Amino acid sequence: MWRKELAEGYLEGREIAIELTVGGECGDYLPSLAIYDKERDMWYYFDNDIPVGTTPDEAIKNAIEFLERVIIGLEKPVLKISPVKDAPREVYEKLERFLKGLRDEG
Repeated sequence: MWRKELAEGYLEGREIAIELTVGGECGDYLPSLAIYDKERDMWYYFDNDIPVGTTPDEAIKNAIEFLERVIIGLEKPVLKISPVKDAPREVYEKLERFLKGLRDEG
């Protein structure tokens, strides 16, 4: 269920939401995942390398596969508020609670 929601662009949780966008550049489609912290009213982004796609659908698939790897612990998320400033620990904790819910969902 969550994969379909994310493929449509937005995955809603109680504390956070995850947004998926795809931008095109010179035949490559660049997936990007961002987190919105509802309590702080702040956006953060994943600073991990998510493979580009040759089509928008492939870019979406790559982003979903990346998030699956984070959910099962094969990748560690790197969250930033800016290129030089990491997201606060509390945002990582909220993300972990959110991902646990997705993991339990299957």
